[in-house]
Amino acid sequence: MNHTLYSFLIILLFAYLFSQLSSRLPILRIPVTVSYLIFGIILQTQWIPLSEDDVQWLNHLADFGLLFLMYISGMEVDMRLLQFPSKVDNQKNNPMLLGILIYCSTLLLSYLLCLSMVQWFHMNANPYFLCLLFSTTSLGIILPILEESELIHTDFGQSILMSALLSDFLTMVILSLYLGRLSGDGAFSTLMTLAILPMTLVMYLILRVIQRLSYIRKYAGDAKNRLRAILAILALLCIIATATGAEPILASFLVGMLVSALPSRDKDKIRDYSHGIGYGFLIPIFFLSVGLDFDLDTFHSSSALLFLPILLFLAFSSKIIPALWLVKPYGWRNMIAGGSLLCARLSLIAAAAQIGVTVHQLTHAVADSIVLVAAITALISPVIFVSTMQNRIESKV
Repeated sequence: MNHTLYSFLIILLFAYLFSQLSSRLPILRIPVTVSYLIFGIILQTQWIPLSEDDVQWLNHLADFGLLFLMYISGMEVDMRLLQFPSKVDNQKNNPMLLGILIYCSTLLLSYLLCLSMVQWFHMNANPYFLCLLFSTTSLGIILPILEESELIHTDFGQSILMSALLSDFLTMVILSLYLGRLSGDGAFSTLMTLAILPMTLVMYLILRVIQRLSYIRKYAGDAKNRLRAILAILALLCIIATATGAEPILASFLVGMLVSALPSRDKDKIRDYSHGIGYGFLIPIFFLSVGLDFDLDTFHSSSALLFLPILLFLAFSSKIIPALWLVKPYGWRNMIAGGSLLCARLSLIAAAAQIGVTVHQLTHAVADSIVLVAAITALISPVIFVSTMQNRIESKV
């Protein structure tokens, strides 16, 4: 057995034991996904010796874990919720409507807060760019927490999920267009980043036609073979997304939505198989990698600590205040829980902050503070959610 595989097996063993122990603490209930992230940070102490090749191998596996997580995220979207109910009485609990209201409120509030703080505290940052950063959330954290809490198929869980989806992907699209305009790229190059959307629609229409052709449908096979076909489609669309300048995680999410939209007698089995591969293996590896790659030296940076209190206030207020839309259908306690979970941010905001430095929209000090905010919210927001959330949500999707 080579050293890389040997080290990986040891990590799998102790990461599982750590997650089980930390999730059963009597006072502080740490979600499993967060425990894997913490264990990744602990691995930086090198108590399990890891070479650069070992870490690189783990990161490659984690990259696919992120793609698979986005695929599961899309698959968990109830496509019926993309239609607004005709009756006014049903609109107040509609997850799609609540998600749109929360996202639009977040975008507006983030802009007002960012503009005010840049002026009051003389932050050397573009308020428009800063607004886009704090409009994001971390779908990668939110979906596993909703799954673990068994809330994903309630309309409350779908409301949180829809808000997170809009926050991540609409902001990603707006940010791509903003950066394209900033860099002086032509309109064609900028719009090419959105080409994955109509391509996914074409793929959906092709598959719907194939489903109606019995002599082709018989070759689809059982659920395991269909899952292999889904992975092939995921690979194809991710390759196309990379070639057109779009984000592969957007393509993965769209593949998940495609699977959710297509009728199939094996859909439940495909979902179970996907969850087994994802939550049982790939997604924990992704969170391990995030913790392993986190730069702990940022906590010792005086420039990063300078703006930390201001940006932490911005991070929480820009999500919890818009979550007031949840009070009427779900109550104050669930509103606080949902708003706290939406505060979780991770890789997207950290990556965008570094891009902001590159295109001279942020200083290094502000970017370092944003990375710290992402780390803090990723660790404490899920814990607040689990501790605050009421045990039962009556309304089911």
